[in-house]
Amino acid sequence: MAGFNTDIRRFDGPNSGFKHHGEIGCFSLDINREFQDDNRQRKYFIKPSNYNNVRYDLTKGYEGMVKRDEYKNEQLDHLLKWIRKHEQGITQIDFICDRSLLKRLLSTLYTRKEDWKFAVTLHNSTYYLCDYHTDQKLALKQQMMGGKDEEMCAWGFKFEQYLTASSKDSVPNPDLQYNNCEAFYTVVKSQVGAHTLIYCGEVDAVPVNPDGSMGEHYVEFKTTSHSSLQRGSFKRFKLLKWWTQSVLAGVPEIVCGLRDDAGTVTKLQTYKTQQLPTMAGDIPDPWKPNVCFNFLDQLLTYIKSNVTIDNPRLVHILEFSGGEVTCTQFPLDSKYAFLHKWYIQ
Repeated sequence: MAGFNTDIRRFDGPNSGFKHHGEIGCFSLDINREFQDDNRQRKYFIKPSNYNNVRYDLTKGYEGMVKRDEYKNEQLDHLLKWIRKHEQGITQIDFICDRSLLKRLLSTLYTRKEDWKFAVTLHNSTYYLCDYHTDQKLALKQQMMGGKDEEMCAWGFKFEQYLTASSKDSVPNPDLQYNNCEAFYTVVKSQVGAHTLIYCGEVDAVPVNPDGSMGEHYVEFKTTSHSSLQRGSFKRFKLLKWWTQSVLAGVPEIVCGLRDDAGTVTKLQTYKTQQLPTMAGDIPDPWKPNVCFNFLDQLLTYIKSNVTIDNPRLVHILEFSGGEVTCTQFPLDSKYAFLHKWYIQ
């Protein structure tokens, strides 16, 4: 079947639009990555009194960290479990997926060196999209295992411990066991062009206001080195990733910890999600939100045109490695089939 042309000029027109319709639910994952149909893992952002003078050691407790299995593909299992419990409230939706896949798709045209691969299944008139590791991604994971890069990836989880508490009346405790297994997910409904979507994404915390009330939105936490702010790659790639992640979940602000190379945060800085594209506007050939959303809109249209057999056992694989996007139909019950019997029946 014909491939999908990714020439960037095709997408640099009026923005086909993105509407965030809001949160429709949430769920938690415990230390064993087991699904919990509640908000027990929701964290509360307790703002420090001084943003300009903090001292957070992100390496603290790293040796005893409980790490999730990075090679295990959890597919859409957690979201599917949530849908089974709440399906009476869900009307006809075009696409169901994970936010991490949408993030990757939105930034495709500006990160052409990053391959991706995902499976599509049409079931009861809804398209389910499931991310799969490419050979490139697996090689990268292998390369990072046990090294400094792996530890630096984990610093973000320790940073959250310095800023969040398990209830709005308690205080942060950075002495807690270090782990990247527990998580809190928001389930969101949105629209890209004419396509309706439901997806889940991990969110970091709810801000607690000075009067003790809870904020209406989530906040995202990031860390970056002081020196990275001066590099063009910060605006070209990091701000793009921050923007796609936050805009999809309706997160209006990002609190960033500025750290040294040894992993000590000394200053906090807040970024407004909607201002990130403007901040990146002064680099040569800057990334543009209209291009990102038009690409996603037309790719979803391409999926609807090419995946037309409604059968939960049938999978099409879409792949990208810098050129056009290809779409390949696999035999029934291939190794890529991801909708379980407990979900289908």
